[in-house]
Amino acid sequence: MSRKIIVLAFVLFGVSCTNKHDGILPINDMKAVMWDMLNADSWFSDMSMRDSVMRASKKNLEFYQEVFVQHNITKEQFYKSYKYYELNPKKMKALMDSVEAYGTRAKLKLDAKPPKAAILKLPK
Repeated sequence: MSRKIIVLAFVLFGVSCTNKHDGILPINDMKAVMWDMLNADSWFSDMSMRDSVMRASKKNLEFYQEVFVQHNITKEQFYKSYKYYELNPKKMKALMDSVEAYGTRAKLKLDAKPPKAAILKLPK
């Protein structure tokens, strides 16, 4: 009887360690996708304020598709993953915190780069 319990415990442990959420992007992957989606959306918003034709064209959907291609995922995978995180508030908070930290690091990297003029060697 105790052997059955031990075997059952190992089986349950093994099952619990497998990915229960097939098709859900891990938080690290989702973080990068979300960051790129936010950037694409921000760029589109800026451009569409200046260009009413762009606003009417719904070009933002093309930008989103480019993000999906860049990350080798489908639109369905993204929205399935987003829905999963949305339904799990603690995981969504962890994702959003991760996206924020990712963005902060990216901004710091950009701010740390010297301007191109400082890199160029000017003739004497």
